[in-house]
Amino acid sequence: MMNHPKDTFPLFETSDLNLASFLRCRGFSIEDIKRQNGRTIFLFIDSTELHGAILDFANDGPVPVRAFCNTARDLKGITR
Repeated sequence: MMNHPKDTFPLFETSDLNLASFLRCRGFSIEDIKRQNGRTIFLFIDSTELHGAILDFANDGPVPVRAFCNTARDLKGITR
């Protein structure tokens, strides 16, 4: 994780495991993981690039399949 204080950067939150995995495969770091109402929330530093990657996710943008599957498995393991 980056060494930035979380309160100095706006954060994007998602509970979507597939989106979080996609963003990790696109090179975005998870800044924090929190539990809220029984759900796991992944936090990323918000940026124009991040929003572009989110649009790519919505439009079936490419990521390496094996990396995506491994990342999804690892994140799922963290959330249990």
